[in-house]
Amino acid sequence: MRPGIKLFVGNVPEEATAEELSELFSGVAGPVLGIALMKQFAFVHLRDEAAAARAITQLNGHQLHGRRIVVEPSRPRPTNTCKIFVGNVSAACTSGELRSLFQQYGTVVECDVVKGTGPAALGPPVPPGTSWGPQSPLWGGGAGSAV
Repeated sequence: MRPGIKLFVGNVPEEATAEELSELFSGVAGPVLGIALMKQFAFVHLRDEAAAARAITQLNGHQLHGRRIVVEPSRPRPTNTCKIFVGNVSAACTSGELRSLFQQYGTVVECDVVKGTGPAALGPPVPPGTSWGPQSPLWGGGAGSAV
């Protein structure tokens, strides 16, 4: 068995904490080596494949704060792809609109829009054919915008 298995945990409720996930996973799989908690998902590092198998079997579909979490092996991204974060996007923006915007630069393998509650979530609807920039409804404004 190889040490240090990483699991993907999806559909994580916003109110869940790393400590809570650590307790949940250690209760069925033994020591948790580390947790990276993001918005609505997490990565949990366990000691070995046996611990990971127990966690998947017992926790996949487990109710946490009213949501069924998804627990599965983490699959590394292919080495010839990259993932980018785009911040300050209007809440009205859809994944389809972002996909269309970025496909001019290459094949978009995956595109997710994580809805937030900050000021950028209050933007207007995005008309078809809109280009990216400060005048665009996709632009959430502010100096921290990243592409």
